[in-house]
Amino acid sequence: MQIGREIKIGILVLVGGAVLVLGVNYLKGFNPLGRGKAFHAIYQNIDGLAVSNPVVVNGFQVGQVSSIGFAASGSGELHVTFLIEQEGLHVTKDTKARIYSNDLFGTKAIELVAGRSADLAMPGDTLTSEIEMGITEAVKMELIPLRQKTDQLIAGVDEILINLQTVFQDSATQGLPKAFESIQRTMQNLESTSRTLDLTVDENRMALKGVVDNMEELTGFVNSQQGALSNAIGNFSQISDSLADLQLSATLRKADASITELNRLLEGLNNGQGSLGALLQDDTLHNGLLATNKEIQGLINDLYLNPQRYIRVSVFGRKENRRMSEKELERLQKLIQSELDQRAEDAD
Repeated sequence: MQIGREIKIGILVLVGGAVLVLGVNYLKGFNPLGRGKAFHAIYQNIDGLAVSNPVVVNGFQVGQVSSIGFAASGSGELHVTFLIEQEGLHVTKDTKARIYSNDLFGTKAIELVAGRSADLAMPGDTLTSEIEMGITEAVKMELIPLRQKTDQLIAGVDEILINLQTVFQDSATQGLPKAFESIQRTMQNLESTSRTLDLTVDENRMALKGVVDNMEELTGFVNSQQGALSNAIGNFSQISDSLADLQLSATLRKADASITELNRLLEGLNNGQGSLGALLQDDTLHNGLLATNKEIQGLINDLYLNPQRYIRVSVFGRKENRRMSEKELERLQKLIQSELDQRAEDAD
């Protein structure tokens, strides 16, 4: 008996549908062929945990989440059921079912953290639940202190700005800009002085080098003449000893008398006594000498400009032009100035 083509297609569609349903259910955590042990856990928040997410122990997958629903108490807590398919794994009663991030994309999984109890949990028992802090929560926890410090910093900056504004609005500080300008000009003057000093040092570098060289030569000469200097010091010591042996008291008395007489003579000169005192106290002779010197200079100048006034020599009988001397020009200038002053007084 041959099976029709339509029947074959129908059977193939039914088998494919059954496989698809079994596959979808398997991905959701239902494995009809598996013989896993079911355990339960109650969570306040599953943080994105979904059916078919893995259950791991020490990073190794031992099962998967089979179902998620609300708890029967109606409190809003979530009842999670997961299957453990590893027969050799023993789960203790104090084992914790911790929800954590399985990868960088935030995929959640349940990690079984073994406790220290020796009693084993039976299939169907409810384990202690726990939620590991995710990356977002960890970042938030790290950012909270930073945010608090930032708020404190901003508050401090606001207070500083308010204080600065108060200071600059004060009438006593209105002259601060001028003071700053004065300080700036002072700094510029200092920089100019420094540049001038540098240029002076550069220009006199050779002279300074010559002075240093001369000092070195002088030091070398002193070192070379150290023996002669020692002899000179010894001779001076002998002279001082000889002077100590002389009758210095009488000599000093005579010197004191001479100094007294000299002081008396100087006092008389200061008081204008005698010809020399009169000469020192009276400026007449000094002024006369200055006037005589000026007259002599005028005479010499006039003799240089107009020699014909003093020596009349004419070879060809030609009359030479006469030029005015500096003294005559000075006299003429005084006469003109006197006439101008007189006319100005008459005009007033």
